[in-house]
Amino acid sequence: MSEQAEQKTRVTRERRQNLPLRSAFDDAFVMIEPFFDPEQGWAGQSLEHLAYRIVRENFPLLSAEEVHLVVVAAHRVYIERYPDRSGHLPRPENLRQVTL
Repeated sequence: MSEQAEQKTRVTRERRQNLPLRSAFDDAFVMIEPFFDPEQGWAGQSLEHLAYRIVRENFPLLSAEEVHLVVVAAHRVYIERYPDRSGHLPRPENLRQVTL
């Protein structure tokens, strides 16, 4: 196989293995994005811990681990989309799993 054909195959191959979780992410991100916004905080503190509860309540079929994955992924997406408004947030790798 040529190098160009291999590159094209790598680009078009679906890497995600849990497609239902991926589809839930889009809806969940819209719901929890405001919790990462520094202007939506309470006394200068972000409300990201509430994101876990919102995801858990709206997606009851997700396991605790999947809820954590959604929140961490949303956290990363928010930082990538709004780097100038995310300095107050801990880095995603520092987030601990929350038990509800």
